[in-house]
Amino acid sequence: MFSLVFRAKADAQLSELLSASSRVTKAEAYRTNGDYQGVAVTFSGKAATAASFELYQNTPNPFKGETLVGFNLPVDDTVTLTVSDVTGRVLKLVRVDGVKGYNNVVLNANDLPAAGVLYYTVETSEYTATKKMIIIE
Repeated sequence: MFSLVFRAKADAQLSELLSASSRVTKAEAYRTNGDYQGVAVTFSGKAATAASFELYQNTPNPFKGETLVGFNLPVDDTVTLTVSDVTGRVLKLVRVDGVKGYNNVVLNANDLPAAGVLYYTVETSEYTATKKMIIIE
């Protein structure tokens, strides 16, 4: 048994980027008794994630300059992203037409007149979630 760790350098669907093929060497495996077994890459858990609402932690966090706020939608919906300071004062409001699946919004620190701990909330017609982010100077 072995495991592989991948680090994303761009937005993409992992299931469209990875596969097992016989291009370089024959993709095959064998059971302990010597029986031949095919090799395939399967992706589990993504179908369930794609069907549910989820707000992800912004990256990078803490940040200076720009940060990306990602979220998953079960259906197409209008999304409101609100950034607030610790007192609840709204610093930025962004409305986007979200699509089913993964979405993201890039926030620029220059557009947020604050530093330190802030909160971001993603709200749709059915769901609301809030997370904390940190701006460093």
